[in-house]
Amino acid sequence: MGEIFHSANRPLARSIIKIGVRLFLGRSKSHFQDWLPGLKIISFEERQQALIRYRSVDIVETLAFADVNPNKPDCVFIVGSGPSINHCAIEKIPPGSALLLNGAISLIGPKIQEPLAVVVEDERFVWRHFTLLKEKVPQNVPCLLSISVIRAICEIDSAWLRDRKVVLIRNILAPYGQKRRSEVAFQSDWLFRSEDSAVSIDPDKGIFPAGSVAATAMQFALASGATRIGLFGIDISNANLPRFYENETSSAYTGILSAERRILAFFAAAKQYAGRKSIELDCFSPVSALLKIGYRYDERFEND
Repeated sequence: MGEIFHSANRPLARSIIKIGVRLFLGRSKSHFQDWLPGLKIISFEERQQALIRYRSVDIVETLAFADVNPNKPDCVFIVGSGPSINHCAIEKIPPGSALLLNGAISLIGPKIQEPLAVVVEDERFVWRHFTLLKEKVPQNVPCLLSISVIRAICEIDSAWLRDRKVVLIRNILAPYGQKRRSEVAFQSDWLFRSEDSAVSIDPDKGIFPAGSVAATAMQFALASGATRIGLFGIDISNANLPRFYENETSSAYTGILSAERRILAFFAAAKQYAGRKSIELDCFSPVSALLKIGYRYDERFEND
């Protein structure tokens, strides 16, 4: 791409835009950098869909999650990038049931033939691994993408998005075209609140951000109709180590450790909500920090 990158894994030009938006628009509108410049989202509220337009060209119409999840599998498996993945028999995951987060898309083909969807929320992953997206994600696989990820893809190669099944990840605290909302003050009948966090029960309307794409995927999984949700590679406790698809020299920065308290508060809320809906939760990582908050470890996917 010929871009100059800095330590945050963004092109230098994007970092300048990010700083500039915050300086000129203020903190309450700092998230406007997610779509500036060039990206426009035209929502069809009655259908929970939107038209993505980039530099005056229509790119793709997004879909509701229900539209890309018509079969409603009994079990949904969230597959993250934690090192514990290397010790799991991922190939045993049933077709059409895996939500693959970020670098877990590298499992498509050799171990996972047919994912339910891929989930990418941080544009830094796009800048660093767009080639992986192009090589691994087939045209028919649904993509759950944030606004900033869509804009980054459009900057690199908007044609990649055409004719794809795209579900828009909407951040309810940083809404498109509106000022940032207060985490405490925002109320909605489609938001389940615990003492320390919240869970969106209608993620097409928006997700509650909790510092991790795994939290975003969990909100879609809880809304999927599944009666059981399994978690692979959601380690959290060892986020300072390379992800399973990285090595010591190629690992990218992660903010997971600094956000651990917030992430665990969210997953505690998700567990509470799942209990009310009789949804069973299984953790397939023996080193996951989720075990500390009552998630149960299940060994049935351990490598033989």
